[in-house]
Amino acid sequence: MVTKSLVTQIIETRYEDISENARYEAKRSLLNWLGVAIGAANHESMDKLLAVARQMGTQPHVTVFGRKEKTDMLFASLLNGMSSHVYDFDDTLLETVLHPSAPVFPALLALAENKGKSGKEVLEAFVIGCEVEARLALAVYPSHYWRGWHITGSVGGIGAAVAVSKLLDLDHEKTSYAIGIAATEPVGLREMFGTMTKPFHPGKAAMNGLLAALMAEQGFTSSLQSLEAERGFINVLSEENKIDILTEKWGGKWEVEKNSYKPFASGIVTHPAIDAIISIQSRFEFQHGQVESIHIKGHPLVKELTSKQVLSTGLEGKFSVYHCVAAAFMHGKAGVDQFTDECVNDETIKSLREKITLEVDDKIKEDQVELTIKLEDGREFTEFVEHAIGSADKPMTNDQLIEKFLDVTGDIISSDAKKELVDLIYKLEELDDLTPFFELCQPVKSLNKR
Repeated sequence: MVTKSLVTQIIETRYEDISENARYEAKRSLLNWLGVAIGAANHESMDKLLAVARQMGTQPHVTVFGRKEKTDMLFASLLNGMSSHVYDFDDTLLETVLHPSAPVFPALLALAENKGKSGKEVLEAFVIGCEVEARLALAVYPSHYWRGWHITGSVGGIGAAVAVSKLLDLDHEKTSYAIGIAATEPVGLREMFGTMTKPFHPGKAAMNGLLAALMAEQGFTSSLQSLEAERGFINVLSEENKIDILTEKWGGKWEVEKNSYKPFASGIVTHPAIDAIISIQSRFEFQHGQVESIHIKGHPLVKELTSKQVLSTGLEGKFSVYHCVAAAFMHGKAGVDQFTDECVNDETIKSLREKITLEVDDKIKEDQVELTIKLEDGREFTEFVEHAIGSADKPMTNDQLIEKFLDVTGDIISSDAKKELVDLIYKLEELDDLTPFFELCQPVKSLNKR
């Protein structure tokens, strides 16, 4: 029974068994995740969901990062998971396009704040929860994704359930129950990309995983072979037969070590094209009126995921390689401000989008692109990106990651709070009390410091 073997590995793995590099990457993952969660804290979708929380009579026990309000554990995990994915600026495991932190950290941190867990315990649980969701994603990819599942939501809830079970120190049977409960409620349709419901997926996965572990803690039962059974998760939701991935070579190399971080606030497959156009513009600084055409030759997923051409909202722009390239051409970057409704509807950017064409080439890898810009005077310039910045082969440095954190959090928390948070995260395993961490993530603490 694969689930049984997997749970044994989950329970027997301790912090000391996790490689130093994996622990370090877990802290980088937290820094990146926290920044984008705080950065989107005041998005209108958060206001709408908090209004629902108030209607439900939620209790103010747990931090909503970047907000004054607190909620109960379940709503906090939902809200924090959603905010961290609103800008589509969170981390990615490129083999499966899984965003590993968005479902796991919200559930873990909600429980950690409520139960007074240590930083070391959080890091241990995160690496293990991330490992399970990443291996499960590999086990069901690609058919699961091509069927239309948003893989972050569908496997993320199981990763969150595993992480919380680890943090609660559940026994073998109850951890198996938690996996089963989470496995029976996958969430996320790719049809929702470009709407508020896409970031809702990892938030709901976090909520589902936390709830599953808390239910299992009380002895709520489920199948003990929920992943591998004939009518279990893998067989129902995919056409693959790669179940051995879940347990083989456990502890040899941790999946979090492959994590990548986005320099651009859009779908990951648009990044090579953005990288290419920024590279060209940094050298030549063409004016939009000089451009006759821009041709993108990219991986098939670029067309599958980001071929939207009729746009009206910033969220839609994140899934339009046409907008990504046009906005990056005009602004020299593709951050949060390039994916507002105003930017998407800017007349100059709209006219430039109409000059962009896309071609699919199976020989081009996911982190590659060939982009050609042709000018009205007949000159052509071609840029081939071998590995986009932020990819596994060209990762963001610590300085770049910290700069992203400082930038994306804006004026929501103070400069002092930002610096303190960076310091705390890089020494998280030393913190027996995480109270200062949670306090620094609330704007009320620092408003008078600015």
